[in-house]
Amino acid sequence: MLGSAGCSKSVEDAQKKLLIQIMTNGRWVVQTFSEETQVLTAEFNGYEFQFYENGKVDGIKGTQVTSGTWAVDAVNYTIQSNFPQGNTTLQRLNETWRITNSTPITVEARPVSTARNAYLKLNKK
Repeated sequence: MLGSAGCSKSVEDAQKKLLIQIMTNGRWVVQTFSEETQVLTAEFNGYEFQFYENGKVDGIKGTQVTSGTWAVDAVNYTIQSNFPQGNTTLQRLNETWRITNSTPITVEARPVSTARNAYLKLNKK
């Protein structure tokens, strides 16, 4: 018989699997991105994001592909993303994002860090 720790671990694993399934099923686009008082959504025009189960994420713009990493934490309901130096636009996504609202086709998030005031909304393409 499973104890409460076993049950909560099973629930956590199921939540993580569901989040990964939602994120890796199709490409995503940035619908809204703002930081402080600036709306910077236009910087992401033309970008699509493909998340993979192995923790890789591609930022795709035309024929240019920039690969980064991502990780999900189902307990804290966060996604962490990291893109390499050299692409200022994609580096804006380097953060641990707390998911504030999600559906299978929309994810809204804000940085976990209170030092950064930003907002990100992704839509499934």
